[in-house]
Amino acid sequence: TIINPLWAAYLPLLNGKPQPMLMNELFDKTLMSRSDTWAVTGLGLTGTLIMCCVMKWYMTIASLSLSMPTGVVAPTMIIGGLIGRVFGHLLPAIVVSTLFGVSPDSPNYEEEYGAFLARFAIIGAGCFCASVCRAFAMAITVFEVLALPNAVLPLCSSTIVAIYVANQVEMPFFDKNLAGRGLGGIPALTYTDHAEAPAFSIMKKVDVYKDCLLWKSRLFDMHELLKKHPDEEDFAVVRPIDDGECVLMGSMTRNQIDRLISALDPDGTKPDLQIDLMDPELQRPADGSEPYVEGCPPHVTPNTTVREIYLIMKVAHGENVVFVTRDGCLLGTITFGALMQAKK
Repeated sequence: TIINPLWAAYLPLLNGKPQPMLMNELFDKTLMSRSDTWAVTGLGLTGTLIMCCVMKWYMTIASLSLSMPTGVVAPTMIIGGLIGRVFGHLLPAIVVSTLFGVSPDSPNYEEEYGAFLARFAIIGAGCFCASVCRAFAMAITVFEVLALPNAVLPLCSSTIVAIYVANQVEMPFFDKNLAGRGLGGIPALTYTDHAEAPAFSIMKKVDVYKDCLLWKSRLFDMHELLKKHPDEEDFAVVRPIDDGECVLMGSMTRNQIDRLISALDPDGTKPDLQIDLMDPELQRPADGSEPYVEGCPPHVTPNTTVREIYLIMKVAHGENVVFVTRDGCLLGTITFGALMQAKK
């Protein structure tokens, strides 16, 4: 907050101008003819533009890095406009004469040259903003607002190239923001091929005899399971079969296990009491109270894609965990937190 006005005070092109006015200045073909009002002595035209670009670049990064970042469109358009202006000024004279096609002796040379540089600012603003946001609509917006028919091809082509290059460097701004908040799985579902990854590639494997509840368990076993896994919230209820595998029969949350222990042994005097967790009364109590056991927990096959799991968890069921099974046998679990982690 302090650095921005102090730095801008030394740059008349930026000082005291709101962003819409500054953008209008960068797109103005008469900007160069008024350079005496904004060029900094000792820096010259190009040096002043470079300094303005550096200032906006770092101040924009600082503001967008805050816990509650503000708008990104106008600042990135201004940075793009400044980059375009700088690029136009740094072009060799032979390139300018080839692209420009107007003789320096022409009476309209200054005005035409100013319009030439302004177009660099327009193209730069559109493609840089589009590359940051990965939104081609930014280029369309610039074209529709300014109504420059001859700028359609350069604006669209530069935007496509800018987006392609940006894709090789980093995620879009909004997706990066989500990743920084621990929700990297959301952009990964749309921005990368992570959405097509199979369930077995992201699941957490479970030991069915150490990490789960048997369908007939003692209260002591339930208590020990909670102590062994203090960070787990959901536990599978399984039934052993041949070959050391277990069929998924249901699930219980930590809170449900605590409630069941408290209801059946409030004094802690019957730790060896064995409970049939498949008892219908536990899944649908006759008194209408909350169930102790989820009899049909959401489960998927190992080949189910990440995108489908996300839809199951957030759209169909709103669950925080999905169990991965093969032929009914439990293989692992996928929590919503794990699903939201960016692909490594």
